Amino acid sequence: MPILRRADAESSEGYPGIPRATLVGAEHGAQSLWVGHLEISPGAAVSTHIHPDTEEAMVIVEGELEAILGDEVVTLGPGDTVLAPAGIKHGFVNRSSGKAALLAVFPKTEFERVLVE
Repeated sequence: MPILRRADAESSEGYPGIPRATLVGAEHGAQSLWVGHLEISPGAAVSTHIHPDTEEAMVIVEGELEAILGDEVVTLGPGDTVLAPAGIKHGFVNRSSGKAALLAVFPKTEFERVLVE
């Protein structure tokens, strides 16, 4: 059983100015799971997008985020989860003065992201 440490996770820019660390993925031996950690600074946004062929769960782990899901916009905090079905637009904005973070979870190791307005 692999033990994956956050300190060892590779980070990249998931969205402009938002670091995304892959916590679980194919590179770790996962067959059907991807988990990422995104840190969202005040004023930053996860661009509104869809995943045409897979759902995504996003768990707020720190701070407060404005979440967009379809036509709904709500403010969420630690422990709240957004479940975006395949093809439904979603995104986040950090309108607070503090840092926020979320875990993004996909039931597959590779997925497509399409930006939408």
